[in-house]
Amino acid sequence: MYIHGYGSTGNATKAQLMHNMFPDARLVAPTFDYDHLPPQEVYRQLQEIIANEKPRLILGSSTGGYYALCCTLFYDGTVWCVNPVRDIVATIERHLAHEGDNIAQQLSNYKEFDRQVFHQLKPRKGQLHFALSTDDELLGDHHPLLEMFPNYGSVVWKDHCSHRFFRFDELRDMLIC
Repeated sequence: MYIHGYGSTGNATKAQLMHNMFPDARLVAPTFDYDHLPPQEVYRQLQEIIANEKPRLILGSSTGGYYALCCTLFYDGTVWCVNPVRDIVATIERHLAHEGDNIAQQLSNYKEFDRQVFHQLKPRKGQLHFALSTDDELLGDHHPLLEMFPNYGSVVWKDHCSHRFFRFDELRDMLIC
């Protein structure tokens, strides 16, 4: 299962890269309306999709990585997070404040969701894996993220790939479960 980032879709480049890497696998890659749905609803939709589809692996990128982390509260399988957002409220304030009136409600929703879900995360040892850019211009240093989740299974650091991180082919062998 692939969970896309903000401003993307379930059929965008990263989902296509996943499909090309594993052409015989069934790829579940829903599209979420992060602009208009509160995080609680996105999370509910993820719970429903995961319960129905029973994916062997979840991979989330950026905002999708944030939600993939949140899925560890109910999903026992392997989770890969590619440059996941760690502090979603600060990220929204920093990068989306120009989006208009809906931003105040969105921030309020994410503050509540962070308290109720994200800050309750205790993934099991080895469940989480990270693919992180050393040059992530959007999120910066990922070390605080790793400190939040010290039981991670592996970390792959990549230079010269920025926040967008399209080098999935270099993760192929690690993603096979």
